[in-house]
Amino acid sequence: MIELGYFVKDKVTGLMGVAENRATFLFGCDRYFVQPQIKEDGTVPEGVMIDEPQLEVLKDKDRVMTPAGLPEQTISLGQLVDDPVTGMTGTATGRAVYLNGCSRIFVEPKTTSEKHESWWVDEKQLTGKKTLIGRDKKTIEPNEPQAVRRTGGPARSCSKY
Repeated sequence: MIELGYFVKDKVTGLMGVAENRATFLFGCDRYFVQPQIKEDGTVPEGVMIDEPQLEVLKDKDRVMTPAGLPEQTISLGQLVDDPVTGMTGTATGRAVYLNGCSRIFVEPKTTSEKHESWWVDEKQLTGKKTLIGRDKKTIEPNEPQAVRRTGGPARSCSKY
């Protein structure tokens, strides 16, 4: 696992920046949001999500920020959750932990429609239910060890949500 706040480099593209958040998904590999630093012209480049195996920590650069700490984990991936603010219900399929100590959960609704898209929400806003689902639609235990996951390449970030 890469510690947040360190400079990292994409082994494929050469993109360098700070690991700002780490996203873990129920059915995929861990991904990091990499934020490049300001350009000479004063613009801030857009960051991207990159799979963990594709990144290397730049040991010659100092950590730019120490994480605020790990947030309390109240929701398990695969758990059915209610969002009392929106009134929506779905399954927690992803978790993003940020440098500032915030934790957001990616929730997928039970049905797919244009009216009910997946959404990111603060973990503290959700209420968990007892039912958990796993890779084979079986019950799983919270914090069950995840299998080794393959990389899928870089993608635009979800951290702006």
